[in-house]
Amino acid sequence: MAAPARAVPSPLAMAAPGGLGRCVAAFWLALAFDALGLVVLLTGVFANLFFSDLLIYAGGIGIFLSLIWWVFWYAGNLEVPPAELRDDVGLGPPKGRGDSLLRGLVRGLSTRISTVFSSAPRSSPPAAAAAATTMELQPADRPARTQPV
Repeated sequence: MAAPARAVPSPLAMAAPGGLGRCVAAFWLALAFDALGLVVLLTGVFANLFFSDLLIYAGGIGIFLSLIWWVFWYAGNLEVPPAELRDDVGLGPPKGRGDSLLRGLVRGLSTRISTVFSSAPRSSPPAAAAAATTMELQPADRPARTQPV
């Protein structure tokens, strides 16, 4: 008896209902920025206003900013197979000798640097500071003199 075949869902079945993908808000924001930018740009081109250059620049900037929402929408709808995702976040086994070699080099360099700094002699305080730490405070027999300025 043959094993039953697994049903593989089609890419269209994985998409969100409505056909816009999983990031519907980014899609509508991108369309709104496009439409608003185009309206402002065309108003600046065809309306006889004294600030038409401002409208032309603002419309261009609005259309440019819509690209951010289009990128969010596109990136949010990318499908990554679980096997590749596991490999990227480090859940899979190391790929081979290259990974362990790099890790060993970094660990060796770190160990070498930490031993150099831990065995380095600490700088001793200057002689005046050393003498100040060994002096004892004595009570003054007479009041302190002030020097004229």
